Amino acid sequence: MKKVIAVIMAVFAFVSFSTDTFAANDPEQKVILITGSASGIGKATAELLIKEGHIVYGGDIQFEKNKYLDKIGGHSLDMDVTDKDMIKAGVERIIEEQGRIDVLFNNAGWGLYAPVEETTEEDLRWQFEVNVFGVANVTREVLPYMREQRSGRIINTSSMGGKIYMPLGAWYHATKHAIEGWSDCLRLEVKEFNIQVVIIEPGAINTNFGNVTSSYMEKYMDDTNYGHIVEPFGNMMTDLTPEEAERMGSEPIVIAEVVSKAINAKRPKTRYVKGRMAKFLIWYRNWFGDRAFDRLMMRMVD
Repeated sequence: MKKVIAVIMAVFAFVSFSTDTFAANDPEQKVILITGSASGIGKATAELLIKEGHIVYGGDIQFEKNKYLDKIGGHSLDMDVTDKDMIKAGVERIIEEQGRIDVLFNNAGWGLYAPVEETTEEDLRWQFEVNVFGVANVTREVLPYMREQRSGRIINTSSMGGKIYMPLGAWYHATKHAIEGWSDCLRLEVKEFNIQVVIIEPGAINTNFGNVTSSYMEKYMDDTNYGHIVEPFGNMMTDLTPEEAERMGSEPIVIAEVVSKAINAKRPKTRYVKGRMAKFLIWYRNWFGDRAFDRLMMRMVD
């Protein structure tokens, strides 16, 4: 049980599923912008949407890795979501070439796990720059065009981490809780312009998320006042074989299919929950309360 929970939480990322039906016989080809498209969920989503016949632009800070899009019928953009000039240039290119943007999928993000007290100012601010302000930067650049065309759909990647929590994840979870509230407020503000806002709350997905998290966490494993949590947590992450980790997470295509459903549904849900353990852990906290959930989480580091 201890190892199972550890793996699930270590590979947080993104996902959900909807029973909404596709827009019946809707032949419309949508113009879609995806951030974080070079790998993982973003790549799987871009590939699926291109196969469905949509016009897909993908922006990523991994410029060269993102070039695969140009070979499969998509369009790669050099885009760092913390760089407003790059965002503006990318959005303007889409408008110049297509005349509109129908869907924005804010997918770019990463996870920082470290003790609150000992996290460096640089790391914690970068976590918010990417996960919160990065989403805001791209959305604010796209919104004027969606308002003018009086249509659009904005899909924001939160996480089951936007509804639950775990030790060492304070800065990451704070960004995902922020995205939840931010998206809810945005949904009310843009409704008048026929713009819809959707939140994806993924569970455990087999992406590069865990590797990035581990690389950042390594520098906090030595000379810490929180060794009773950091050491067992770090050891559990590194002890897992690739095969064990893969078995514990859903594949990225799961969220790609969810995003497709959210795009094509006539009336999308405001939230989609999908991925290993997402529904269970959210339910567990809601049903049993915070103290019971605290005990469940701390079993990982006992």
